[in-house]
Amino acid sequence: MIVLIAAVGCINDLTPEGGWSSAVVEDDYLFIGNLDGNLVRFDTATGNIDNSWRYPSDDGLGAMYSDAVVIGDNIYSVGYTCKGDSCDGEIFGLSLASGTSVWGGNGLQLKTKLVGDIGVSGDTFFVGTTALGEEEDGPEGYLYALDSTPGASVITKWRIPLDANAFSGVTVDGDTAYIATMAGTLYAIDISENEFSTPESRIKWTFTAEGAIAGPILVAGGNLYFGDLASNAYKLDISSRSAGSSSDEANTGSGEWIFDAGAWVWAKPVLEDGVVYVSALDGSIHAVNDSDGSKKWSAEIEGQIVSSPTLFDRKRGDTRERALAVPSGEKNVWVISVIDGQELGVFVTDEPVKSSPLVHGDNLYVHALNGDLKWFSVDDNSQRGCVDLKEGGRCD
Repeated sequence: MIVLIAAVGCINDLTPEGGWSSAVVEDDYLFIGNLDGNLVRFDTATGNIDNSWRYPSDDGLGAMYSDAVVIGDNIYSVGYTCKGDSCDGEIFGLSLASGTSVWGGNGLQLKTKLVGDIGVSGDTFFVGTTALGEEEDGPEGYLYALDSTPGASVITKWRIPLDANAFSGVTVDGDTAYIATMAGTLYAIDISENEFSTPESRIKWTFTAEGAIAGPILVAGGNLYFGDLASNAYKLDISSRSAGSSSDEANTGSGEWIFDAGAWVWAKPVLEDGVVYVSALDGSIHAVNDSDGSKKWSAEIEGQIVSSPTLFDRKRGDTRERALAVPSGEKNVWVISVIDGQELGVFVTDEPVKSSPLVHGDNLYVHALNGDLKWFSVDDNSQRGCVDLKEGGRCD
């Protein structure tokens, strides 16, 4: 309980900070929330920012921690800023082609922090919040279900109160959305079009972790993977949980496990070929067997790991090898072998990185905390370009 209280207090005291948004790619354009909270468009062919495509067109929304998400011909994201204890957030949708609002003006404005990624199912998207400033005795957070259909205004389909601030973002798998809170509660929520007597009756089951859950949730192969701020990484089996189990213990008979990472786990776990890569705030990376949660190897970089590493193929002599591009909160992106955790090189940013690198074509793109977008050759780690996402000028 002491760990949970300390974690909640530490994160809630953070001043909104730009530079955390990872790039997303659509039709050879990258979309990124810049240092001031403007969503901007970068042309990978020319290496330039499209200054005619920007939202808002003037002052930004403050901080954008989440990555934008594309739904059809439109793109959606969130941002917020705070003055003291008063926070103002906005959920917005834009035309991919023009950058204009799909709702004819501003998006949905809420007096709250909007931190985690958006979840999507059909024409509905889902957003987690912290407490709403205008509700004195309201809940500490909500899950909103919003209609993405363009129109005169944003339509809220329903919302569910949560037991604490929601920073994890929303992950959707079929007719279920998963969201977690700083109270350590993971919610599985029915998002089908079925009728429910109350929004709260959509909750299928919950699981309580040992610590606050601040980072994103991975859904893969019928399992959930996530970390907490009590230094644990978890694997939960969805089918056994949805069968009505209310246990907060790992069911090893169903392949569930809890792995002690030795430090806070904020970054979303990465899964490939039966191995789960767990990153922690002390700079450690752990390769964990998916089957039983046992450790294959551990490695360490300089600086905190806040965002997920990115798997990619790099050239080594006449062959190619699989590696992790691991962002460091101190500086640079480290290259780590998936075979044994050996350091293979570094992409030199000279700036802290709290976003996930993106591989597109033969380039690795990195949004650094100072607001620069740098891109590198995936084969020899050399820098190929740099642009200031705020002003649009070159920095290489």
